[in-house]
Amino acid sequence: MAYLKQKNYLYTKNDPKASKEDTLSLLDQVTEQNELLEDIKKEFPLNEDLDIGGTKPAINVFNEIDNKKYDYNLSLNNLENLDFKRVASGSNNYRLVFSVVSEEDKTTLIPNVETIYDAKKKLLDLLLEINKFSDFMLKNDKRKELVDELTNLSKDKDINDKIFNFRFISSKDDGTEHEFLRSVVTKNRYKTYDNPIILYISLILIHNLSKTTKKDFYLDSMHVSDSTLDASFLEKSGMKIDKDIIVTTGLIISNSELGDGAAKFNAVYKVENTDGKKVTVIRDELATINHGNNPDTIKEKLKILENLEKNRKDTILAVKEIKWSKKIKRDDVLKLMTLISHVRNIPSRLKDSMIKSIDQIDLTKKAYNVLGIFDKLDGFLEEEDPDIALILESKFNEWLTRF
Repeated sequence: MAYLKQKNYLYTKNDPKASKEDTLSLLDQVTEQNELLEDIKKEFPLNEDLDIGGTKPAINVFNEIDNKKYDYNLSLNNLENLDFKRVASGSNNYRLVFSVVSEEDKTTLIPNVETIYDAKKKLLDLLLEINKFSDFMLKNDKRKELVDELTNLSKDKDINDKIFNFRFISSKDDGTEHEFLRSVVTKNRYKTYDNPIILYISLILIHNLSKTTKKDFYLDSMHVSDSTLDASFLEKSGMKIDKDIIVTTGLIISNSELGDGAAKFNAVYKVENTDGKKVTVIRDELATINHGNNPDTIKEKLKILENLEKNRKDTILAVKEIKWSKKIKRDDVLKLMTLISHVRNIPSRLKDSMIKSIDQIDLTKKAYNVLGIFDKLDGFLEEEDPDIALILESKFNEWLTRF
């Protein structure tokens, strides 16, 4: 998915650690959540500089995402001038456009709003359960009839009193401010755990783990957009499991501001050899933060991560079971091609490229081992959408067990 604004950070050796002030500055991005912020600081206190390499430049990159974000609790009755706008790109050919007005005197609060991401689907399904119907009508050139139906429904008191949390975002283009609806979520349970809060909690968590386990961590990579976050933390010292193979373990944190879902904490490991071949693999989901949780509930859920050392040992044992130096045969290649073709929620062009690359391997000219062929697959993910990369890195874990 293409976002309005997105940035990447990759760790470089000796990248500096963030200060206490750098870390707390993340929470300055959160507005109109004073009570929640106080609870977060209470449950996840920070009284010193971080002991995690790379966090200072990573926070600087994070702060470059500066879109204005704001929420309103609205019903269908607050939406006027509903219409549909055809867009040139994307699988969703239409955006819903409208103005937001006040309940009392119909004063315009936000003019000329457009839906982005999956907001059209969420709005029409949550409020009216008619997104598929709208797609059918638009596909059959019935836009006017569809708009008339929406207008009529907005006057129905039994329908338009359902209130949801509408998540808006602003973006500047050639000096002109544009207003977008990026999501619609449940009003009563949504705590607005946006990216700054999740990154802050993650940094405190890793910092404390570093102190208790006496292991140094660094922020290996981070992808942040106006609405999503993926950050990978690895230990600095890996373990040699073969004469030239090293495994490094860590955590990957992912979050989305676009729904009622959860921030996820997964075990991750990286295997590399002295020839520079490597693969990153997501193993277990260790904990989740539901967007409806209170800060004390979050803290209780994250206690499971205190067992990171046990998970690390389990991961290393599992990695040792994989025959990384096993020579790949043609049957193995065909097996991998089949597995790739069956992955869901992956673009066809990516699957086709990966399958073609694997199929073209000439085993008579070069001996491939397990790590070598997974290094080839891993290379496809370097410039890929992080959401897609997460799906495939999780699949790598499943596929590697077959070797």
